Amino acid sequence: MDSYEKLFKTVASFPLIDNHAHNLSTSDALLAYPLEGCFSEARGDALKDVTQTSALKCGVQQLAKLYKCAPIWETVKHARNTLSYDELCKICFEKIGIQCVLLDDGFGISEHLRDIKSHVGLVDEARRIVRIESVAEKILNDLVESVTHTDEEVKINFSTLLRNELRSLANSELVVAFKSIVAYRSGLNVDCDIHNEKVATALTEHIKASAASPVKNIISKLFDKILIDYILTVAIEIAIETDIPIQFHTGFGDNDLDLLYANPLYLRSLIEKYPNAKFVLLHAAYPYSRQAAYLASVYVNVYVDIGLVAPLISVSGQQAILRELLEICPSNKILFSSDGHIHPESFYVATIQTRETLSKVLSNLVENGDFTIDEAVNIAKQIMFESSNKLYKLNLEPKILSETDYFARGISDEKKMLMLKENGVKIVRLGHLDLTNQFRIRLIPIDRFQNYIAKSGLTASRSINAFPFFGDHIPEGIGITPSGECLMKPDLNTLAQLPYYPEHALVHAFLENKWTPGDPKYGKLDLTEDDKYSLLCPRNCLRKIIDIARQDFGLGFLAGVESEFALLTSKDSTTPVDESVYCAAESFRHNNSVDVIDKIIDSLLKLNVPVEQCHSECTTGQFEIVTGPSTPLIAIDNCVTTRNTIYDIAAKEGLRATFVAKPFKDQAGSGAHLHISVHEINQIERKGDDRDVHETGLTSYERSFIAGVLHHIKSICAFSLATSNSYSRNVDHCWAGSWICWGVENREAPVRICYRPKKNAVAGKLSTSFEVNFEHKCVDAISNPYLATSAILAAGLDGIKKKMELKTPPCLDDPAGLTDEERIKLGITERMPSSLRQTLDALKQDTEIIKAMGEELVKCYIGVKETELSHCENLTDDEQLALLIKRF
Repeated sequence: MDSYEKLFKTVASFPLIDNHAHNLSTSDALLAYPLEGCFSEARGDALKDVTQTSALKCGVQQLAKLYKCAPIWETVKHARNTLSYDELCKICFEKIGIQCVLLDDGFGISEHLRDIKSHVGLVDEARRIVRIESVAEKILNDLVESVTHTDEEVKINFSTLLRNELRSLANSELVVAFKSIVAYRSGLNVDCDIHNEKVATALTEHIKASAASPVKNIISKLFDKILIDYILTVAIEIAIETDIPIQFHTGFGDNDLDLLYANPLYLRSLIEKYPNAKFVLLHAAYPYSRQAAYLASVYVNVYVDIGLVAPLISVSGQQAILRELLEICPSNKILFSSDGHIHPESFYVATIQTRETLSKVLSNLVENGDFTIDEAVNIAKQIMFESSNKLYKLNLEPKILSETDYFARGISDEKKMLMLKENGVKIVRLGHLDLTNQFRIRLIPIDRFQNYIAKSGLTASRSINAFPFFGDHIPEGIGITPSGECLMKPDLNTLAQLPYYPEHALVHAFLENKWTPGDPKYGKLDLTEDDKYSLLCPRNCLRKIIDIARQDFGLGFLAGVESEFALLTSKDSTTPVDESVYCAAESFRHNNSVDVIDKIIDSLLKLNVPVEQCHSECTTGQFEIVTGPSTPLIAIDNCVTTRNTIYDIAAKEGLRATFVAKPFKDQAGSGAHLHISVHEINQIERKGDDRDVHETGLTSYERSFIAGVLHHIKSICAFSLATSNSYSRNVDHCWAGSWICWGVENREAPVRICYRPKKNAVAGKLSTSFEVNFEHKCVDAISNPYLATSAILAAGLDGIKKKMELKTPPCLDDPAGLTDEERIKLGITERMPSSLRQTLDALKQDTEIIKAMGEELVKCYIGVKETELSHCENLTDDEQLALLIKRF
């Protein structure tokens, strides 16, 4: 399953180049065009029957999820009609991951269409496809006054104007291709050898007819086969000269199309006559898909586009067509497009369905032995992005989708579980991380999980997250009692087979509130969306803050975690496995260490956890594994999976892994440094500004984010340094940050600005030459990482909301090594908190953090932590440490 997950993740997160679509509108009036047109080429009365097609029925389900309404066609239409056109565009495009769109703006009603550049914002890049028939028709319309000239003069004049205009367009930076709709006008049986005399006569006849027409100021459409074929050959010659492709409408289309003559096999003579031209056959030439695939397989200059197949054909039909293409067509010649048009839903549904089809077809072909997983991954990338990027010379770098938790993973939940069973999984571990950072799991037989738990969840007490780490009882006065139930709902996006226990799979859960009779808050059968998720669910806390950042601030985040841990010689020992030092090669010469670390890294990679590096740390027996970056929810899921993997594999090898912050009194402690970067979702690149008085290259919102974190840092520590043991690590000269300040590449500052050179960096520009993230050093692995990350993000967002500025300069030295005068000069006047009690008192007074994280959660958390403090007061330091090592 782990191998397939690599494929599914690629299909879900790789960006798309839409190599053929049409312009969106500028006017709400065009919403009057029937929405049924997204699912059929029918027109007029025939559209009434579209609601009975499998294509529309599938689309209803997807649009219902998009608009959060019942999956009923009329309800979907009503829901979207409550929104403006601009709102529809934003909603549809923010979830589909199109990085670049190529637009044929020869579509009708041009006065109501957005220009090409107006699509930037919805997508990163937009380029133009020139419809050659439209260019020719405009030129001919301007030549109507030339009817007094001889046929030959008209022909020479038209030919010169046409060549000059096409050449000018082809050399424009905006234009990347030509397109012909000859299939609509006279068919694909193009005459490659037209005599000039016939062309001249046909031109004059067309102009005379236009001049005699009683309808003026209307551009006449071309239907004369001689003229259309001539225009096409001229366009192909210009396309070869300027090295751009030419697209052909092939296969199905509107009902004025003669489908018999839309068969791409008619193009063979043209393809052979112009071997240096690049021909793109649109719409998979349906129903002539195999014919199109054959042409692409035997001619080096032919490509096949799969646009309009989704969403105009049933799900099974889409899969069948992609399989037909892959039977013979080279995968690097298959291109994605949506053929999206006025309705933004046409882009949305086509893209979502294409991702699903790619996942299903490619995974099936891997199962059948046609491809390996890595080959299937490469094919997906080619179809989605790489082949179009190369063909149209776009020179784009793929921007991997960061918000993958909002994308369909491309494979049905049922299929995913069947594959788990086929791979030998018998048990599913349903896991959640409680408030005190203990990972608790239920073991569920795979059949029970598949048939019931996956959809309905598992009932549990609402108190399951409210136990202190020393024992399973509910503290008094925390707002939680043994009464009431919640649901542990599996997040199937996280479901994965464990490489080191192949009969087990792991899935993370959200906690949802459950209907409880008599409960004033949850005493109703149909809970609202706000009531649905438990306020005591750490994963939900983080999810909510990410959503607020995106919706209210237009911001997104990436996160990565440095997980430090110590390996002890046995499960009952407190003796480290070695005596090595930071990054020492010696630490990997011990058989136990090498074997365990190798197995950990191998397992994490198979679980699709992005491991960046691993090394020994400065404490004996201590190691660090760096994971990331990803969106915060995924990054923290990966962090929890990493810790669980380290625990499990160490135990299998007869060792004990511990994440205790200070496992050895006389040595440095173990942290879980959290790296976060913040970016504007609709901004292509970071931009510094004149107010950056410290010349760090940070944007205004990045500076405000850091200022917010420093303002709330004492409250943050209540979540990020969650035990008394944590504060024995947070001392001077131990790279933990003991004074409240920020620094540039300073490991003694609790907030460290980190720079990483960008690819293709612009020399001399700090803001665009480097990627920037903020390392938060006041975090350890005894803390719940969902809550610690939530607190940091909430603090940063408060700084952005209030436009806080960094009033102090960055600290470039160890602040603990400075004199009082030197610190005061830098504005460093406060130490970091020295006890959990101190941070809990700060949290009680921090209304902004309480509001962001939820009053019920914070009250419960503080109560649990105060109970832990009271319990530990009766223990010696050694007894506390032994208990922590046992738990963490």
